[in-house]
Amino acid sequence: LEVFNKLFMNIAEQMGLQLQNTAYSVNIKERLDFSCALFDAAGNLIANAPHMPVHLGSMGESIKTVIRDNAHSMRAGDVFVLNDPYHGGTHLPDVTVITPVYLDASARPNFYVGSRGHHADIGGTTPGSMPPFSTTIDEEGVQIVNFKLVDQGVLQEEKMLELLRTGGGTTTYPSRNPAQNMADMKAQIAANQRGVQELQKMVDEYSLPVVEAYMRHVQDNA
Repeated sequence: LEVFNKLFMNIAEQMGLQLQNTAYSVNIKERLDFSCALFDAAGNLIANAPHMPVHLGSMGESIKTVIRDNAHSMRAGDVFVLNDPYHGGTHLPDVTVITPVYLDASARPNFYVGSRGHHADIGGTTPGSMPPFSTTIDEEGVQIVNFKLVDQGVLQEEKMLELLRTGGGTTTYPSRNPAQNMADMKAQIAANQRGVQELQKMVDEYSLPVVEAYMRHVQDNA
């Protein structure tokens, strides 16, 4: 049990290193305001590295939102992004990137990996997107709900930049630096992909039924 617990934790830690090394903004790269975690097929937490604890209690709700809204349309190679506090987000600068993991030619995701990073700015009435005197969420910046950032391996960069530039109808105060947001999201995609690769290695070594069984054991033990 402890061996598998450490293996799962190591996957989340590897994701964190990948994110730290490839992120663009000081917030993520140097201040390390990010979290990475691994979830089962139902969106329940299995392992999170000791990054930002405040991110992790709610990230499962973000995964479950993506599962619920894309149950019949999700495909291998898809990646989703959201920051909506009403769907498992924290505050709007914390942007969550979620990748479903398909292993052994499965028709449905076997696991999910997620990375949440505090972006330097996501719009709002003040730079940094944490206006202390806002009275509505509109004044805090761009809300992203279940946006498909990668569609079967194809990055939807222009659509994402358009949403950040215009606010997508969720705010009249869009992002001040969409290019930086995009660069950090690419780093989050890369971090998630590292998680996918490490899970594949684990399944290759131990088999999918064993890995899934130990995920349940780890959760039961917790």
